[in-house]
Amino acid sequence: MRYSDLKEYVYHKVKEKLINNIIQPGERIWEDSIAEELGVSRTPVREAINRLIAEEFIENRPRKGIFAAEISKDDLIKMLDVRIVLEILSVRQCCEFITDDGKRELIKTYERYKNKLSNGEYREASQLDSQIHRQIAKIAGNKKLAAYINDIQDVVAYTRACNVKWTESKINRSLRDHMNLIQAICNRDADQAVESVRVDIEAMIDLLSENNNLHNKY
Repeated sequence: MRYSDLKEYVYHKVKEKLINNIIQPGERIWEDSIAEELGVSRTPVREAINRLIAEEFIENRPRKGIFAAEISKDDLIKMLDVRIVLEILSVRQCCEFITDDGKRELIKTYERYKNKLSNGEYREASQLDSQIHRQIAKIAGNKKLAAYINDIQDVVAYTRACNVKWTESKINRSLRDHMNLIQAICNRDADQAVESVRVDIEAMIDLLSENNNLHNKY
């Protein structure tokens, strides 16, 4: 494997561990352990960590070590304010460009999401939730917009497991909100799709605002 390919491989493996909450926010990260697990030297691991520090998934705490980032409540809420603007543009363009194949793929992903969430497989459901929004952005056909949404979805996936305590009412609300969004897109009803995605994200903002386990500063 070329060194450039090795660097990308290690970077994506470490980021995958963060996004899937195998490495959880606030957890200490050990370069040598990751290097041993991936069968590589510490150099590409260090480069991957530096890259993820720049992306704010990892923190270098002086005299303490390297840790998975703990993102504050205020920063998450500000990020979700930006996400609303991007997602509104995404769903409007998706309604314009979606094909029958795109509709089928969205419905298929929703059904998988519904199955995982209903069965209490919350980590897998979180990934499928993000996948729905990534698919919508991809169908919209705007590469820059899709890249921004992908970046935000990575952060959402990373933090969701710590911030969402699922109850039956929250499960039902999430399933309803996502179904309403997909139905609106399949019907090319841009106004309803915008309203559905706004309701979904604002519900997450409300949830964060109520969560006393998140600190405003860390």
